[in-house]
Amino acid sequence: MKKYRLILNKDYYLKETKKFYSKFSKNRIKFLRKNQFFYHQISNYLKNIISNKKNLMFFCCGNSLISEKIHAEKLIIHEINSELILDENINDEINENELNLLDIDTIICADIEHQINPQKTLSYLSNKIKDDCEIIIISKSLIWAFLIKFFKFFFRNQFSTEYNFLPFNYIKNLAEINNFEIIKNEKRIIYPKTTPYISNFLNKVFSLPILNFFCMINLTVIKKKNIIKKSFLESKISIIIPCKNEEKNIKIIEENLINLGKETEYIFGDDLSIDKTLEEIKNIKPVDPKIKIKIYQGPGICKSKNVFKGIEESEGEIILIYDADCTISFKDIQQCLTVMSKTNTEFINCTRMIYPQEANAMKKFNFLGNVFFAFLFSYLFNQKITDTLCGTKIFYKKDWLKLKSSISISGKEDLWGDFDLLIGAYKNNIKITEVPVKYYNRIEGETKMTSVFQNGLRMLNIIIKSYIKIRLS
Repeated sequence: MKKYRLILNKDYYLKETKKFYSKFSKNRIKFLRKNQFFYHQISNYLKNIISNKKNLMFFCCGNSLISEKIHAEKLIIHEINSELILDENINDEINENELNLLDIDTIICADIEHQINPQKTLSYLSNKIKDDCEIIIISKSLIWAFLIKFFKFFFRNQFSTEYNFLPFNYIKNLAEINNFEIIKNEKRIIYPKTTPYISNFLNKVFSLPILNFFCMINLTVIKKKNIIKKSFLESKISIIIPCKNEEKNIKIIEENLINLGKETEYIFGDDLSIDKTLEEIKNIKPVDPKIKIKIYQGPGICKSKNVFKGIEESEGEIILIYDADCTISFKDIQQCLTVMSKTNTEFINCTRMIYPQEANAMKKFNFLGNVFFAFLFSYLFNQKITDTLCGTKIFYKKDWLKLKSSISISGKEDLWGDFDLLIGAYKNNIKITEVPVKYYNRIEGETKMTSVFQNGLRMLNIIIKSYIKIRLS
């Protein structure tokens, strides 16, 4: 890992802040060493939130200790005073004139309270960073902001007493007026001191929903809202169709084949079918020359492994997972692709729970289970989802490596893959958007979603363990 100190050529910090750190830098260093547990806690939480650890940049103000636990290919740190960078591994400098922000994957702003003009800073970054760069803003909660202000009054030789008042709602407003939107917000740390067993216990308990309202630190992930994308009509699209004993539905798919982009490859994964599914796939003859048919042999273990193998085989820029039961129209999928190409959406989760479903499209127990898991996912991960089990999902191939890294993060195999993909998108700060689709009756064959109770327990296990791993570990 290469580490650099960034040198800015213009005024960036409040005058009182610069004056304080010039006068009391030695006192501040003593404070940092004494309270390194607190900053290392933030660092550990950051490790869990940062999705791309290639080129990272930290903007700090007397708190660069938070970068010590972070590992990246390239780490650039800007600190108000070089003496406050306690990391001895930094042996080179970069001037801001030499810095290309398009090379940066993640920016951590841990100094926003002490910037002269945070609004101007975010506006500048919005115009300079690449579209998928994520910015993580570290700020204090409203309750703690008042408590800390009171505390700082009595310890003026360790803290600057003049700073911007920026609780979460103000951060949200700053993001919105500068072409950013919030992708994720984590609330952490209720007990900042080191007390064996007690510190970790309290900080984990108060990371739970509702209780986290009282936490000290907000970690807010923002991404650009308005970006320039090429139309899906200019992209190659890969449609992954996992199949197991779907011979009668293959003909229906063939009758509805359409080219959705510049070129479309329909990739069929036959999962050791015992009927004529494979034979029917081989007989597909597309009329449109821009439609290609590919076949691969599924592992015959579960749907998720079949789908993931198909993604590995794909060559398109956009990945579209489509169930072979033909219960969703390709016209609705075209609408999903339009949403994807006109917004900053990176992952589309189709939802069957908004429009009226055909009478027997979803069994009652499956419906109730879906409602329950959608509520649980939304509640635990603070990401509104209405349909966790819809098989139709769309994302960019470039994000597959991120999603792949989070597969089975719960330690339990997701047989269907829906939870793995949604949780992976959440963990890696990939913007999820739900698009409603009409859900039709299956014309031929039977649903593979059987053993509802047993599968339900497995899914419950996955979502709770994933929550513990991502948000409480």
